[in-house]
Amino acid sequence: MTLESKTIFESLLEWPHRGAGTEEEMMAREMLLTHLEGEYGVNTGEEAFYAPRTYLPFFGMIAAGQLFAIWSAEALLYIALLVGTVFWVSHSLFFDWRQSLLVWFSPKKITANLVAKKGEGRRLFILMAHLDSAPASFAYRPEHVKNFSLSVYLSTVIVGTGVIIPLFAINGYYAPVWLLTVLSAVLIGQFFVSGIDFWRFGYTPGANDNLSGVAAAVAAASRLWRHMPADCEVRLVVPSAEEAGMLGAQHYFEQHEDELLSREVYLVNWDTVGAKNIKFITQTGGFTPVYYDNLLTNTAQQLTQQNVKFKDISSGLHRVGDFDTIWFQRAGVSALTLASYDDEGAMPHIHTEQDKAAFVDLENVELASRFGEALIRMIP
Repeated sequence: MTLESKTIFESLLEWPHRGAGTEEEMMAREMLLTHLEGEYGVNTGEEAFYAPRTYLPFFGMIAAGQLFAIWSAEALLYIALLVGTVFWVSHSLFFDWRQSLLVWFSPKKITANLVAKKGEGRRLFILMAHLDSAPASFAYRPEHVKNFSLSVYLSTVIVGTGVIIPLFAINGYYAPVWLLTVLSAVLIGQFFVSGIDFWRFGYTPGANDNLSGVAAAVAAASRLWRHMPADCEVRLVVPSAEEAGMLGAQHYFEQHEDELLSREVYLVNWDTVGAKNIKFITQTGGFTPVYYDNLLTNTAQQLTQQNVKFKDISSGLHRVGDFDTIWFQRAGVSALTLASYDDEGAMPHIHTEQDKAAFVDLENVELASRFGEALIRMIP
């Protein structure tokens, strides 16, 4: 029998969360491996790596670096400017969803990406869904998430004072102590706000984000393994540390880059598919947009028009955060993410303590799973 999305979803609910690098995540991953090891002819394994458990230490480093830059600007001038620039660029890269090396200097725990594969051939189909659950976030509360993009822009300007103050000092204009005090309070306050909900609530249950995606991806993989498309390998990849900055997928891409860029690869990612309206995402990005215009998105459009079961699925834009597919799409790998939204265009309850199983529509999870499978089978 194939693995069902409902079975996977319910079995992983045993753990209250799956924070990256935590014992709960490890146990959930082991449970998932137990399910997958029963799949005939499928090779399973884990690819371990060290990663930060959340993005909060990175934010703390940014705040500390810019505090140093503004307070040392008068005395150290070019050193302060260098420090401020490095930390501002690192912050900007992070929120443009690009590689930001300072993230990896945060305190790390060992975690792993789960990989299960079957078949061989010219084509490689990767089915992906991250396992880790998010730290609770003040910015994702329903009353705040609509202003997420604005808060990112304001945050970048605030962090940029670590460059502006030293530049003025180099030109003979020194900021008064009162201004430095105000900027310090804003930098510290910004870091405090980013972490307050995590310190209060810890990790979210992560039912929609992203047990729903894992359940959909595993079920689709199980059906594909039963009836393999011709001349292909079907590979399930379940990354960790997505909620720390999509680091598990970044690590996976870097470890397998030569293979991924030399084969005919198609990647379908499921991320938060338990809400009302399922969409295949055609644009993401932070300060610079990322357009998904490839064979997968074009095929997805055809599939919604040709199969009545998928008539309610449509293309969509995503402007809050990003997905694991970004590393692959920017490198030229054909990739697509399936996600779901409410009628206001938001992903309900994600990154909050309300992200519970009661708010997940398992019929939509199964629909997303079937759509991803059908999409792969349509690739010529």
